[in-house]
Amino acid sequence: MTSVAGHLVELDFPDAFRRWNACNPASLFTAPIFKDVSQKLEDVARNIRQEARTATHLYIWTDCDREGEAIGGEVAEVCRKTNPRIVVRRAHFSSVLPQEIHHAMQNPRDLDMRLVNAVEARTELDLRIGAALTRFQTLRLQSQFEAVKEKIISYGPCQFPTLGFVVDQFLRVESFVPESFWFIYLQHDQDGGSATFTWKRGRVFDQEAGLALYAQCVRMRSVRIDSVRARQKEKWRPLPLTTVELQKCCAKFLRIAPDAAMSIAEGLYNQGFISYPRTETDQFDNGMDLRGTVAKLVQQPTLGQYAQRLVDGGFKWPRMGRNNDKAHPPIHPVAAAPNLQGDARRVYEFVTRRFLACCSENAKGQATEVEASIAGERFSTAGLMITERNYLDIYPYDRWSESTVPLYRQGETFEPTMLELRTGQTTAPRLLRFADLIEAMDKNGIGTDATHADHIKKIIDREYIFKGADDSLTPSTLGIGLKEGYDAIGLELSLCKPYLRREMERELRRICEGFKTRDDVVRESLALYRAVYMKTVSEVAHLENALSRCLQEQPRNDPGGVWTPMVEPEEICACPNADGGKWALRARANNAGWLIGCSCYPQCRRAIWLPDSVAGVSVSSDACPGCLRDPQGPAKMVDVRFKPGSVPPGVPSRYSGCVRGCDELLNELFEIRQSRGSNASGAATSDFSGNPSVSAGNDRMRLRAQSAQPAHIVDSIPPQQPHCNIQPAPSSNPAFAGHSSRSQQQPSANTGASLSNNPLCNCGTLSIQR
Repeated sequence: MTSVAGHLVELDFPDAFRRWNACNPASLFTAPIFKDVSQKLEDVARNIRQEARTATHLYIWTDCDREGEAIGGEVAEVCRKTNPRIVVRRAHFSSVLPQEIHHAMQNPRDLDMRLVNAVEARTELDLRIGAALTRFQTLRLQSQFEAVKEKIISYGPCQFPTLGFVVDQFLRVESFVPESFWFIYLQHDQDGGSATFTWKRGRVFDQEAGLALYAQCVRMRSVRIDSVRARQKEKWRPLPLTTVELQKCCAKFLRIAPDAAMSIAEGLYNQGFISYPRTETDQFDNGMDLRGTVAKLVQQPTLGQYAQRLVDGGFKWPRMGRNNDKAHPPIHPVAAAPNLQGDARRVYEFVTRRFLACCSENAKGQATEVEASIAGERFSTAGLMITERNYLDIYPYDRWSESTVPLYRQGETFEPTMLELRTGQTTAPRLLRFADLIEAMDKNGIGTDATHADHIKKIIDREYIFKGADDSLTPSTLGIGLKEGYDAIGLELSLCKPYLRREMERELRRICEGFKTRDDVVRESLALYRAVYMKTVSEVAHLENALSRCLQEQPRNDPGGVWTPMVEPEEICACPNADGGKWALRARANNAGWLIGCSCYPQCRRAIWLPDSVAGVSVSSDACPGCLRDPQGPAKMVDVRFKPGSVPPGVPSRYSGCVRGCDELLNELFEIRQSRGSNASGAATSDFSGNPSVSAGNDRMRLRAQSAQPAHIVDSIPPQQPHCNIQPAPSSNPAFAGHSSRSQQQPSANTGASLSNNPLCNCGTLSIQR
């Protein structure tokens, strides 16, 4: 037997995409990714491989939810690489009680690969979307505003909608303008007590209208009782406890933050005191022995006496909610825990009180409802006498207050003790608390019951919002600026609105239900987010203007200092050296020129560094006719625009050719070497963000603008060096005809003066001779 600590493997980009300035963030939507064992857990993986070598069966005992299923899938994958014949089985349990463990061992299942695929899809989407938008907004805003120069402005598909809820409520509070209103106040006192009647209109916002209605009542003066109705009334006991309710109630009643509450609940579960605390289910299966569970709680101090009442005949089966995740029952105690201390004791006591309240009768009372009228205006009052408290005795978090009214009879009249036209003002809504925010997230499908607390904690850690002493949540100026900026971009699917993430969560559930595949959901979701990303990039000025207002700082707007995304890599052809690699045109760091390199960098370091003579370059949709029959498929033509005066005479300023090695002009200008025995092209190898590691000199092309340089006279021509990159082969290209052949002619001893304007190759060989 052995264990793991969370997810065993992690997704990441190759090194070529991991450095923030090495690529356009947009390329992360399609960049290759790899899955490997986390470096921090390499020892754990090694131990699992060792155990798997001699094992015949692997039993997975991870938590029985999506994440637990995915972790089990990772463990199974690691074991199968070591022992392909190992049999994998899944234990399903909801608590760590002995009987539950024995039942799970005797009834194993197969891993549910639908749940595994859903988690893998979500992980990939979060990685690609979060990395692309985090890099873009961090690099862009850091280059524009001093206030965030040292901050990582992270984006998360769940974090930003969560931030949006907090900012929206804050802006409602800030923009609130009190409004005066008027209402008629009616009170009647008699020997049986006092009654305050509520005006059926509630209130009016026109003072003259209020005065007119009040004047009619004053003239009439006599109030008539229209009806008196007495009826039995019940206050419903709570539903069984879900994860969302646990977090909301702990924040509201115990003042424990959601992430802390979940950490405490997981500790209680691991100690065997409560059931699994991550569940969406609010209904108990009929086969569960809830009476036996209540009987165990008789030994619990302060709560045992009430549990005994239920055992003695007060037990009632809990209400049935609408949700059932088919994985775990509602959260409930499974054993007494008399020795707990601190917050662990408070959380356990809340869970236990909630469970006992669920197993109790509703509270019951006698309600009296009285309706009256004066001058056509209707009023009402009500009284309540609680006859049976029932669950209220164990669940103090619900309140049901008694109130009394005098004895009235239908048809009788009386003169009011007090009849007044009173005024008041509307009050501002309050800022969101943890419970309110979790409710908004759950209602809008942001995250899951298991991740709500994590998302809230992240936006607090990023200083997008702050928690007040009264647990109120207030956005920072940065948080407000981000929210207003993205809303100003005019996106129908704003990144700070819940729609995009809600749809993603819905699609992930469809994977779990077997209606969609992992690849379909990833492809469709990435297409949607990529479109939003591209619009954000094109209209980033709205985001900067919003940040400028909120941070009270003008953006730099210095063309030389403002970060702009690199040109997105454009695929040209399959890499001749790396299996699965693609040669693509990409911008160099800080957009300082271009290079053609492999997507499998650093495993493949072959690259062509385009010289400074290139003013612009793009990949055409046309295929090269010279390599149509290549086994790896044809290369796309590359359209090159040279700087004026930077290329030899006869070479056009605009040229379209192939970089795979079948175009003599580009072979020479870009120093492409033809590999022997293949059609693959060779080039100086380099790191995409640095200088070539194999260089023919300080400049990659000595053919540029040499005619404008001072004359360089030589007495003799040194022999051609072995590393010369120019290939002396005839060219069929009209623009290059005669050039390569002339470049190979040896000058006579008397031609020294005539060489004054002739450039040399980096090996010393005369390149052009006139």
